[in-house]
Amino acid sequence: MSARNDERKRFSFRNFRRRTLLVVAAAAGTVALTVPALAALPPFTDGKVSPFIRGAGSDTTYDVMQNLDKLYNLSPGCNLRVPPAVPQMECDPADQAAAVRTENYDHEVATSLFPQGSSAGLRMLCQKNDGTAGVYDINYARSSSGPGSVPTQCQNANDPLRYVGFAKDAIAIPKWAGGASGPVTNLTHAQLQEIFRDISGDGCTEDWGDFGGTPGTQIMVNGVQTSSGTYAAFQAFIGGDPNTCVAATGGQILFENACTPINDLPAADKGRAIWWLSFGKYVSGSAECTDAATDLISVGGVAPTATTIQNGTYQYNRTVYNVYRRNLPAGTPWALGYIGENGWICKPNSLHSKPVGTTGPGQEHAGADRNYGQAIDKVITDAGFVPVNSTPGANKCTTTDVN
Repeated sequence: MSARNDERKRFSFRNFRRRTLLVVAAAAGTVALTVPALAALPPFTDGKVSPFIRGAGSDTTYDVMQNLDKLYNLSPGCNLRVPPAVPQMECDPADQAAAVRTENYDHEVATSLFPQGSSAGLRMLCQKNDGTAGVYDINYARSSSGPGSVPTQCQNANDPLRYVGFAKDAIAIPKWAGGASGPVTNLTHAQLQEIFRDISGDGCTEDWGDFGGTPGTQIMVNGVQTSSGTYAAFQAFIGGDPNTCVAATGGQILFENACTPINDLPAADKGRAIWWLSFGKYVSGSAECTDAATDLISVGGVAPTATTIQNGTYQYNRTVYNVYRRNLPAGTPWALGYIGENGWICKPNSLHSKPVGTTGPGQEHAGADRNYGQAIDKVITDAGFVPVNSTPGANKCTTTDVN
């Protein structure tokens, strides 16, 4: 469907005033915030277009959140008052029983800021509360590292954080097919520790022949920028700095999930290179590693797949998060209506809207142009990620509190 048709369909919802709708209660659970709204309005809404919902941080989840932003921003809701009538950017009237009330009722605008790494986003989130001048105002941080990797700026009681896990991913180990690493199909956890960290202490120079590859070829270790969640996650998995052997082996520090610098190497260097990245970014193609040129190495005899990541048998699996402050001002609930544990991304599909007469979970409504719960799921799986909760009909997210 073209963008123009999307817009036409979106604004045609004002023709549905005559329709009726069963008003569905909010998702199970409560949020420790006062929702400033008329009692009849949907949860997290006040009948007004609020300031932007801004997220910053992870590169790993940048693409998927941009696509969720777009889906959310275009989803149906109330009819807005049309200028020159005032006050503008408000539902008119505030409470519209016939409108689609399960999606973006008062047309908030979600936006994902350019990625600088998970730790960078978390620092921004916490520094704002510290009164530091010049800190950019965001509502949540995108993080591909878990609660165990909280930066120092967030390690205090003034920064109560909630990590909302909305998808599963993994750290994958790619190789360049056809080179010295080509014959290697599996590496153990201990072997990866030796390659990336030199845990034996005998020096970083390792030969691919000792790990199943072409003998006489030194392994080139490539790293990732330390502000990234992908760095922090792999650091936690292998128990130390995975960039340890980069300089000694002639490698380079990559921006996370970017295969282009490897692609640009001479053929012999590509063939001896090793690095790590997000499974989701790899399989979705956004890391620019092609299936014809690269492949993923199994770890401990288990290949990374959607199934092994979901069931935890692939040992380098991780959850990706949106992180917010639990002491958000009570006047800003719209961010939680989007990324919170009972918000739009997380709530069960049964609490979303779908077109009349269609199959699958959801609330039938003539104003729904798609099954929004299933559309959210598709955005996540198209990005190469795996659902956190495989139980049909359940809330889709997990939460972990820090501080």
